[in-house]
Amino acid sequence: MNRQFGSRAREGNDGHTRRRLKENEEEIIRVPAFDNSDLLAKFKQTLIGMMFHSDGRSVEALLKHMPKRRIWDVEGRVRGTNLGNNKFHFDFDREEDLIKVLEKRPCHFNKWSFSLERWTPTIKEDFPNSMPFWAVVSGVPIHYKKQETYESVGKALGVFDKSDVEGSRVRVFVNGDLPLKFECKIGFANGDVVKVTIQYEDLYRH
Repeated sequence: MNRQFGSRAREGNDGHTRRRLKENEEEIIRVPAFDNSDLLAKFKQTLIGMMFHSDGRSVEALLKHMPKRRIWDVEGRVRGTNLGNNKFHFDFDREEDLIKVLEKRPCHFNKWSFSLERWTPTIKEDFPNSMPFWAVVSGVPIHYKKQETYESVGKALGVFDKSDVEGSRVRVFVNGDLPLKFECKIGFANGDVVKVTIQYEDLYRH
């Protein structure tokens, strides 16, 4: 009789403990509203990046070498900071330098590609993971070489930006956390299906 009572008591205590743990896990510390406009202004000329590999040179080396004249040509007008977890950011003195660097994407260091995006106030853990590429689409029959074809392929590869129909290319922003597509099949309204291959320009080790 006493053993049964003791068992019930332990079960009750265990249940109470589990409820308390669950309540603690779900508890959110509420922060009152405050003015962070100074921080938003501080980082308005900031690019944030992420390396997708653990091999090769370190983030510190990347921060030191990328601003140099033979690469970005912004040395002395930008400051790099290691954020940990393979992330980093560059703070620019001039907007035109920031734009110039963005136009040099896709970026790579020591033959490894890395993402680089303009900073935005986000809490997404995978930010930044987007990389822009021009991708050459080979295998499209000449009678299907239209904007609609390349736009459809671009949307399948990532976020479509624009196309160069004459050059058989699409510019897309790909998710660096996902595998790249190097071939795919495209179907047309009349039932025709063709296989195409994808070659990403300026793609290094990934």
